[in-house]
Amino acid sequence: MSSSDGMTCSSDGGDTAACHRRQCSGLTGCALLASEAAAHVARLCRSNPRLLSMLIQEKCGDDANSSRFTHDFKTLADVLVQRLVAKRIGQQFPELEESVYGEENDTIQNNKGEDVTIQVGETVEETFQCLSKALGDDLDSAKSLAESAHKEFEAKDLNVDCYPPEEENLDLEKIGIWIDPIDSTNEYINGNVNSINEYGFHSSGLHCVTINIGLFDKHSGKPIAGVINQPFFEFDPVKGWSGRCYWAYCDGQKSLNSLPEFISCNQELVVTSNSETDEAKAALQRSGYTVATASGAGYKMLCVALGVVKCYALTKDSTYEWDTCAAHSMLASQGGTACHCRTADGPLTYRPKIAGGGVRAHCNAAGVIASRDPQTVDRVHALLQSSMRLQHCSS
Repeated sequence: MSSSDGMTCSSDGGDTAACHRRQCSGLTGCALLASEAAAHVARLCRSNPRLLSMLIQEKCGDDANSSRFTHDFKTLADVLVQRLVAKRIGQQFPELEESVYGEENDTIQNNKGEDVTIQVGETVEETFQCLSKALGDDLDSAKSLAESAHKEFEAKDLNVDCYPPEEENLDLEKIGIWIDPIDSTNEYINGNVNSINEYGFHSSGLHCVTINIGLFDKHSGKPIAGVINQPFFEFDPVKGWSGRCYWAYCDGQKSLNSLPEFISCNQELVVTSNSETDEAKAALQRSGYTVATASGAGYKMLCVALGVVKCYALTKDSTYEWDTCAAHSMLASQGGTACHCRTADGPLTYRPKIAGGGVRAHCNAAGVIASRDPQTVDRVHALLQSSMRLQHCSS
């Protein structure tokens, strides 16, 4: 684990469940455990093709990410994961119940054409009753999902290098939380499993799917803490899929995370979206960067935080606050940053969900540049700005 101020966090959770629970008692730890509960639900939904196919629905109107996708989808897993994370954080920190925001609305249409609002109840039975309506009276699937949504996890169940601090210097009245329940939903739906590319990361497939939980200061807009869970990190022929968790915390006084120590990338590697313009890719390549693509904004930024790639750059307006908040926190804890690409407005900031505003109200409209190295951010920002000015003049 890396720390900017010499603080350490034990990677040994102790021999008792009580010790494990104690080590995840803070807000970041609560989000970490919630992410694993969410990952468990995501894996269950993905393992049942009938369940997955029943409730894949296309987003419409203000809910759709039409700037990137011709068709934008959500699944029951997206909605249930979002409600599950919000529920668990709200149970442990009731003062945050109204400050947890998610990408998805809570409504799913069942096969009878009825709108069902997904809720995680106080009991398995309450959740079962809700899910049985959503699943068109498929009681077996509803029961399995309800039990999964109430499964308890402890720190010893997590695949994480170390645990977050028990004590956090957080004013909960100032905290907002963004949830991206299943980032890279299209990869989740397709279910492909692709090999690691020549650069050491996955370009597409289930490995690119992440659950992102980002904490931010509602007054300053700065990211404070983040959790990223890869539900499909490793596959075992007998046990099936298992996940991997990462967290970071940076309150302005101390910075802690479960990420590797900073290692300077020898290769000038920039990762971007498949939808990035040829002009932007060419500008990066002319400046000596190697350009590769991958799915999932959360996954691409995680690759930056892990030191697999040097920078993530995107000139398009196809990412949102819930995509970047968690990973931005990780980069900030490492001395890095994520900033706007097409303007000089500085680091990305975050704000509470605007009622009735639609997804565009929380779009990173000027693109994103993110790196563990602020000098790399400045350099990539300058060359892309220059490229866009030349492109504008020629047009």
